[in-house]
Parts: sequence; C-alpha cells; structure tokens
Amino acid sequence: MAKKKAQVLPYSMPALSGLYPTPPFEYREVSQLLVAFETDASTLRKLVPAQVTPNKDNLMFVSVADFLCSGFGRYLEAHVFTTGTFRRRPVNFSIYLVLDNDVAIGAGREIWGFPKKFGRLNLDLEDDVVSSQVERGGRTIIDASMHLERLGTADDVAGTPEWIAHRFIPNVSMDAPPDINQLTSTVLTNIEVFDVYKGAGTLKFGDSPADRLCEIPIKNVAGGFYFESQFTLGDGEVVHDYLKEK
Repeated sequence: MAKKKAQVLPYSMPALSGLYPTPPFEYREVSQLLVAFETDASTLRKLVPAQVTPNKDNLMFVSVADFLCSGFGRYLEAHVFTTGTFRRRPVNFSIYLVLDNDVAIGAGREIWGFPKKFGRLNLDLEDDVVSSQVERGGRTIIDASMHLERLGTADDVAGTPEWIAHRFIPNVSMDAPPDINQLTSTVLTNIEVFDVYKGAGTLKFGDSPADRLCEIPIKNVAGGFYFESQFTLGDGEVVHDYLKEK
C-alpha cells in the first residue's frame, strides 16, 4: 500500500493566504526616534516579569520607527520597553507596542509574543525637531520628540540585541488554562547603525480609558536620539514556560 503523504500545514492562517511568511525578516531603511526616561522602581518592577531583573537606573524607552521589512512591508511602530538582566545576561523586555500594519501585528504576537496593538501614528522631521504622536481611540497616548542638536555615534544607541517577550495565548475554553504562557527570546543579527543624532527630548503619555500608559510615571527625560539602521529579525526560543512550573 502506498503511504499517505503527511499534510503540510501553512505557517500562518488563512491557508489560502497566510498572514505572514516564515522568519527571518530583513529590515532596511529604518528611521527611528528613541527617547529615554526614568520611572520609579515600583512601577518598573510591576511591568517586568519576576524572571527579569530591571535595570538599576529605572530607565525605560520609547522608540518610534519607520520600518521597511521583507514579509511585512512598510509600517510605523511605537515601542515602550526597558532593559534588565535575565539569567545574568543583559536583555531588552518588550512592554507595549502600537503599529499600523496587520501583518506585523499578527506575526509579532503569534511568533514571539510581542504585545502589539493597532493604532495610528506619525514620525515627522520639521526644522530641527523629530516628533511622533501615537493615537488609539481618538486619544493621543504617546507624544515624543527630540532636538537634532549634534551628531552622535552608534555607541550612543548600542545595547543588547536580545529581546524577551511574554507570549500568552488563552484557551478557547474559559474553564481551561492558557494554551501558551511563556517567555521567549530572540536575538537581532546583522545590525548596522548609521547617522546618529542626539539632543534634548520630550515625552508625554496621554490619558485613555483603554491604554493606561499614563500610569507610568515620567520622572525625568534623559534625552533623545534619531538614527537610521538595518537588521535581521530571526526566530527565537522559549526560555521560560510558566505552564511547566511545579
């Protein structure tokens, strides 16, 4: 008897037109605004899972990027994140993202667990100021800007290429535990940074009943950066599984 061929499942749904292809994803022509700020230790501790130790300076970051990516196309993305250590190595931890591309939202949430939501945003360079406003539900929830005061170097925006995210997918049944509850890790590769500008920055989190970024205290804005880059986003690995905890 002839053996039945194993069914080859699509990498992503729907079967007739998968939402996204397989990694790696190549990012090119990236323009990015980055604003660093200090929050309070108790808030940062609540935003970061117990397995990650927050940085001692209570620093957080808001980045807004104009991406051109294989598999996703062109889109704008705002990212709230912090840095810390995981198993004694430096990592970034992703807290909140808003973007305007359904393909990148689906892939980011399903593959890695990045907490992405759909919204509307801009990234503008006018005179000597780079600015961005992020809106959801008719409310401006992020307003960030920086002054192009002087040239910097790639070292000014260098950091760990490893990203930790909390990947959580509930069960279809309310009475069952989640299908997935884990920390994932992915490491960016082939990173190149060009034309770094640095200067004073401003940052405000707007009030909204749906997006509670305003509950994150901004004690001090440490400065801003504007730069171009390119990198590769590959697949990742599960580094902690909450469902297997004893």
